[in-house]
Order: sequence, then structure tokens, then C-alpha cells
Amino acid sequence: YMKIYKFNKILFLLLTSCFLLSCGYEPILNKENQKFTITKFILEGNKRLGGLLKNNLITTKKEENSLTLTIKSNKKTNIVDKSQTGKILKYGVTVNFDITSVSNIDNKIIFSKVYSRQQNYGASDVYLDTLNSEKEVVKNMIESVANEIQIELNLIYQEK
Repeated sequence: YMKIYKFNKILFLLLTSCFLLSCGYEPILNKENQKFTITKFILEGNKRLGGLLKNNLITTKKEENSLTLTIKSNKKTNIVDKSQTGKILKYGVTVNFDITSVSNIDNKIIFSKVYSRQQNYGASDVYLDTLNSEKEVVKNMIESVANEIQIELNLIYQEK
């Protein structure tokens, strides 16, 4: 049964990649389609979290639509589930990003929005594994927020 499952999984991945490569698929979030550039980042709150978000944003060097992005970030981890004996089974992590984008040309606020993500992850018997699980969950949430910010900015500048 396991061999069939692995075979189906590999077959699915091959067919999907063949389909995507042959259909002329082009990602929206690439440097060529971007109509703005972020020239300055101001990080407040959890600077490590803000730095990770900054690193996930695609930046290009264009003269037009130059922006300063202020990122206020915080993270909260809490216990979601315990066993009857008091052993922690699940943690929950919440990340919040308060993003403000200001035009460098006329100092007008282009957009301001709060992004919040929450996700649970299992606790492991080995503490390092639990920390790695949290890192992976936070990384995925940051990538999601970065994509959303870029889509919003692209939409704003497509309309202009």
C-alpha cells in the first residue's frame, strides 16, 4: 500500500510540473511585473520577525513609485492543548504585522494594514524539534504576509 501511495505522489508531482511548465505559466510576483520599489524599511517591535518579512519581500531598483515601508511586528506563543497529566500537546503562535507604506515622493500614505496569522503546531518530546516546528510555522506565515503585501502594492500601482 505504501509503494502505491509513493508512486501516486511522484506521478502527481511529475504531471503537475509538466502541466505548469508547458502552459506558459508565469508568476505574478516577479521583478518584471513589479511597479514599485521599497527603498527603506523601518522595523519596530520584534525586529527579527520584521527582518524576516523584509527578506521575503521582492525588491527591485526602479526610479518610479519609491516607497518606505514601516513594519511593526510582534509574536505571541501560547499553550493550546494539554494532556490530563499536564503534558503540553499543542502550542499556538500568532504573528501580527502592522504595515504602513509611504511614498518617498510626496510623503503620502499609500496603504496601511494589519496582517495577523495564527497557527497551531504539535509539541515534541525533544524541545529542539518543538522550536523547529515553531520556526517552520512562523516562516510559512511570514511568506504568506509578504505575498499579500506585494499583491496589494501591485494592485495599487496597476490602477495608477
